Amino acid sequence: MTYYLYMPKNYDPRQKYPLVLLLHGGGERSKPKNSADQNKALLMNEQYVQIWGPGYHAQSAASVQARWPCFVVVPQIPDTRRWVDVPPQQGSYVLAPKPDALLQAAKDIVDALQCIYPAIDATRLYITGISMGGYGTWEAIERWPDYFAAAAPLAGAGDPSKAPALIHKPIWAFHGSADTTVPPSGSRDMIAAIRAAGGQPRYTEYSGMGHVIWNTIYSPQAIMSSDSLFSWLFSQRNPGNSPRICNT
Repeated sequence: MTYYLYMPKNYDPRQKYPLVLLLHGGGERSKPKNSADQNKALLMNEQYVQIWGPGYHAQSAASVQARWPCFVVVPQIPDTRRWVDVPPQQGSYVLAPKPDALLQAAKDIVDALQCIYPAIDATRLYITGISMGGYGTWEAIERWPDYFAAAAPLAGAGDPSKAPALIHKPIWAFHGSADTTVPPSGSRDMIAAIRAAGGQPRYTEYSGMGHVIWNTIYSPQAIMSSDSLFSWLFSQRNPGNSPRICNT
């Protein structure tokens, strides 16, 4: 699977850096008739992707890489495929016996990058995604609850029956109350189930907003805020996640 990688600003291999796995939405899937450059532009020209990278200049002071230098990996899936084989309008669903091959591949990429770049801090692996990628974010932490230090699904849905595995996981979910593409119940059901099981996930629902909420959440203003997704995300650690053992 094709993926794109932002390197940390002023990268120093002697230091340790977090890694963010960003799962895109349905509109950024690669098209079979596009050139490689066209497919790259389809994904990497999106503001919600660009804002994570060292080349983002909307506001010089409002830079993720300036405040939190990090690896950001953005896999791109083919047209018609999904991170989770569920229609967007379904909302809550039941996990299949195995993950979709593309979601598994996204995790495998993160595994491989930790072997390529020992500077990646295994205790600071984060996952976030929008819409279809919000589904993927929920499913990834349900299938591998001990892997990521924190998760931020935007406008997604998951399997509420798996909530007990997530009670200790730092999660901040987001949804628009007027979303007609992915029903808000997708996020509400997951948050309610985790809370009922004893967890304390964060949840922000934007009153009157529709499906496209990500440019509000991944924004220059949010970067500068002390109570934004970015500040919260990069403060989370998973001390139980050990560095990968890689073949030399």
